[in-house]
Amino acid sequence: MNVEPLSPGWHAALAEAWEAYLRGSYPIGACVVDANGQVIARGRNRLGEPRNVEGGFIAGHDLAHAEINALLNLTDTPSPECHGWTVLTTVEPCPQCAGAILMSGVRGVDYAAPDPWAGSKRLLTDDPYAVAKGMRVGRAPENVQRLALRLVLTGFLEDGLDRMGPFLKTFDGYRADVEFAADLHKSGALAALRDREASLDEALELLA
Repeated sequence: MNVEPLSPGWHAALAEAWEAYLRGSYPIGACVVDANGQVIARGRNRLGEPRNVEGGFIAGHDLAHAEINALLNLTDTPSPECHGWTVLTTVEPCPQCAGAILMSGVRGVDYAAPDPWAGSKRLLTDDPYAVAKGMRVGRAPENVQRLALRLVLTGFLEDGLDRMGPFLKTFDGYRADVEFAADLHKSGALAALRDREASLDEALELLA
């Protein structure tokens, strides 16, 4: 199946998610794009990597989320220019990442997969401080939402999370994608791509 064309920003975010999966972390990626949609910073989930807090990223630490690493990858946040920038993330930000984005100077967030367990977009839309800042929250195109959700769900299953456990049960509203991920996990096809460090394009073809 052919994958629909992706914008440079969403391609970068998914590439970071795939790289996270290849390196043994949850497959979540993020990038920051400027007002013209150009990628100016990238980051990936690094929870499964050796502990490190140098070189412009955090790894092996509870703070080592994709959005945090993308923000750390920014060389500067000049105001008011950075107000027009947007964080693109493959999964709805958690409270930590929503708060970091809110305080970073970047005022836009678009996310792909929902996170019914810890997703905290409300901190960017309902909090009076966020409202006063004029935070913008949007969604990825539907094809990106589907790809990102299937990828992260497969990653959760491969990490040993119980399909019927309380965490994955929160995704019951996305049952078709959960079943797709469960079948993919059972087949071992995505893991096989990881074992040979296949390209993102190969992974997206499988996820589509």
